[in-house]
Amino acid sequence: MATSNFHNVNASAIFAVQLENDFDYEDLVDNLKSELNNDSDYVDYGKADHNELRSFPSRTLGSIRKYHQYKDFYVEVCVTPVIRSGYYSGVNLDWNVDYLINGDVSYDSPDFYIDDIAYCGNLPKSKATQYAKLAEKKAEKLKNQIVEKLESLYNDYSEKYGVTAVFSNGETIYHKL
Repeated sequence: MATSNFHNVNASAIFAVQLENDFDYEDLVDNLKSELNNDSDYVDYGKADHNELRSFPSRTLGSIRKYHQYKDFYVEVCVTPVIRSGYYSGVNLDWNVDYLINGDVSYDSPDFYIDDIAYCGNLPKSKATQYAKLAEKKAEKLKNQIVEKLESLYNDYSEKYGVTAVFSNGETIYHKL
């Protein structure tokens, strides 16, 4: 039984890198970290990949964080670059995103709960409802800015592929973008 070579979760395409040996892998990690260190919003500390699968082990490369302060609370968007091993060969460059309120309450999408904003900002429910809509739009905008820069970096170090077809046995055909 066959399977797809790459496990892609969030990236707009499959950013594939073919590697010959461990040196090439470490060289890729060092190059990406060096480029990411040029971003003032980058922090280099480990974070687990919650999309890691046993057949596709992964490694995270710190996080890129952006904040937006409101009067009574702040919204944080945290994008984590991920190098995910291919099933047969190579690696795929991907990313994960987390949204936080006051650096504490975490979400997988920018659909903030009004009750959490009311609690974190000590706000009445009517005011929290207004802020929730604004915060969701701002968080999505911040995420898009980060992802655009990150995927631009990925373009410099990988070949961009799309999925042409997936057969019932899991075999996948890719096309170059």
